[in-house]
Amino acid sequence: MTLPETQPTDLDTENTEDAAGAVPDAAAEAAARLRYDATVSRTLVHRTSVAEVFVTDSAAIGEETFLVAAQLPRGHLIGENAPMYDYTLLIEVVRQAGVLVAHEHLDVELGSAFIFRSLNLRTVGLTQLRIGATPAHVLVTMTVHPRRNKAGRIQGFTFSGNVALDGQVAMSGNGALLIVSQRAYRTLRAKRRTAATDLALPRFTPAAPSAVGRSEARNVVITAPVVASEARVSAQLVLDASHPHMFDHPLDHVPGHLQMEAARQLAIAAVAQLHGLSPRTLTISAIETEFTDYAELDQVTELRATVQGFRRQDDLRTLAVPVVIDIRQEGAVTTTIRLEVVQWT
Repeated sequence: MTLPETQPTDLDTENTEDAAGAVPDAAAEAAARLRYDATVSRTLVHRTSVAEVFVTDSAAIGEETFLVAAQLPRGHLIGENAPMYDYTLLIEVVRQAGVLVAHEHLDVELGSAFIFRSLNLRTVGLTQLRIGATPAHVLVTMTVHPRRNKAGRIQGFTFSGNVALDGQVAMSGNGALLIVSQRAYRTLRAKRRTAATDLALPRFTPAAPSAVGRSEARNVVITAPVVASEARVSAQLVLDASHPHMFDHPLDHVPGHLQMEAARQLAIAAVAQLHGLSPRTLTISAIETEFTDYAELDQVTELRATVQGFRRQDDLRTLAVPVVIDIRQEGAVTTTIRLEVVQWT
C-alpha cells in the first residue's frame, strides 16, 4: 500500500537565523523563557521510557511558528562516546519536537498515530555539533503548515526550520507527516498486513562496529556490507526489538528512525571501503528521506547503496560523498534515503 502523497515545504530560514548563524532577536525573548530543567511528559512525545525524552519546553512565537527546547545528553546509548553529538540523536529531537507541537499547540489528541512521510536535515556547521563541557541546550525553531479535513481536524502538516545548539544554528531542514486516529491506523495496518505464518527469519550477524563507524556492538543494525561493483554496496538489516532506543515500545513495523540509522551505517561503511577512508572519521552532513511504504518486521529487509564520487561541500568547506540508499522488501522499495558523507576530522 502506498501512503497518501504529501510534499514538504521548502526551507525558509530568513526569519529564524541571522547571517552569523545565531538565533534572531525576534525570538530571543521567548527563547529566554524556555526551561531546560525537566523534560516534558513522555506521553507528549510518544515515548515509554523517561530516559528517552529529550525535549523540555515549547512556546508559540507566531500563529504557525514554535520554539521547542531540548537538552542533549553527553552520554547516551545511541550517542556512545563520540566527540560529536550523534546524528540519530538529533533526528530523534526533531521528531519529538514535531510531536510535541502537534499535541501542545495544534490540539492533536493524545493517542493519535503519526506517520512520517519525509524528514530532511542538513548540517550548516560541524563545530556546533561538538560535545562540550556541559550538555547542549537545543532550540528547535519550527514553522508548520497544517492540513485539515472539513471538520477542522488536523490530518497532518509539513514543517520547516532549524536546530540550534547553545545559541548557534547547526542544522536546517523540513519534513511532512500524517496524523490519524488509532482506529484508522489499525484499519490501515490490517489491510497491509498478511496473515501470520510460521516462517522464521534468518538471524543475521551484525557487522563489526568499527566497519560502520560505531563503537558499541549493540548499536550495529546492518550486516557486513558486500561490495557488488565500484559504486554498489549492499547489506541486510539486523533487527533487535530489545534495543531500548530504537524500540522504546513495541512496534508493528520497522521504524523510520531505525531505517535512517541503518542507511547512515551503510553509507559510512560504503564510502570508507570504496574511497579508502576510515569509518571512524566519517559522519553524515545531510539526509533526505522518502517513506513510500511500511517496512514489515516479519520480512527480510535489504539495503542497497549507490555511492558517488567526491563533491565540494562549500557550506562546510569540505568534500562530500553523496550516497543513495534503497531499502527493499520482497523486491519492492519501501524507503529511499539520500545522504552526504563527510570527514569530521
